[in-house]
Amino acid sequence: MFLKDTSGQLQSFFSAPFFQVKHLWSSYIDLQKVKEENQVLKAQLAELENEMTTYREALIENRRLKQLLEIKEKTPWNSIVAHVVGTDIAPWRAVLTIDVGKVDGLAEDMPVLCQGGLLGRIIDTSMHFSKVMLVTDYHSRIAAIVQRNRARGILKGDGARGCILDYVKKGVDIQSGDVIITSGLDGIFPKGLLVGKVKLVGPGEKSDLFQYIGVEPTAKINEAEEVLVLLKPLNTEK
Repeated sequence: MFLKDTSGQLQSFFSAPFFQVKHLWSSYIDLQKVKEENQVLKAQLAELENEMTTYREALIENRRLKQLLEIKEKTPWNSIVAHVVGTDIAPWRAVLTIDVGKVDGLAEDMPVLCQGGLLGRIIDTSMHFSKVMLVTDYHSRIAAIVQRNRARGILKGDGARGCILDYVKKGVDIQSGDVIITSGLDGIFPKGLLVGKVKLVGPGEKSDLFQYIGVEPTAKINEAEEVLVLLKPLNTEK
């Protein structure tokens, strides 16, 4: 009996490390499986997040295009939708590049709209691309009127400050919040396009005949991704 107990104890003593190693190895294998499953789940999650991002972008773009379509339906001009593919907005220059050009029927001085109102006009075209000078560019000039009282002026680009409605005489009633639209007198922009709202009115220089009128463009200049280029009136004969 003593020998049997001793033998059993010895077998138990020598077999214990084996079972411990076996248990550790089994735990290691299980851990590796969990690690691999986690990697698969992370990959699936990343793929799902990419799909959700793509879906959200498509939804947002669809909303923007719907807004452009509403603008398109309200104008009597032929038009074409274009995408903004480049920007050159510096303190002294405000120009965008769009992905349509001469082959699409574009030419210089065609008006360009976006959500909110008038964005600018075409200043240069190649076969497949065009440059758009924004209303805030220092070289921009647009014949405009105050919608409320029909006071005429020239809307000039003023860089990061927006625009200025110039050549409105002192004494003419101009108020903050007045809506500025195109007058159509420059032969470039059709009459009635929304351009901006008056944000500041001042007396101007003492020696000047005109008052200072600061205008905030209504076009979402810094958010423009798609634009609408006006080609020509629908009822205009070739």
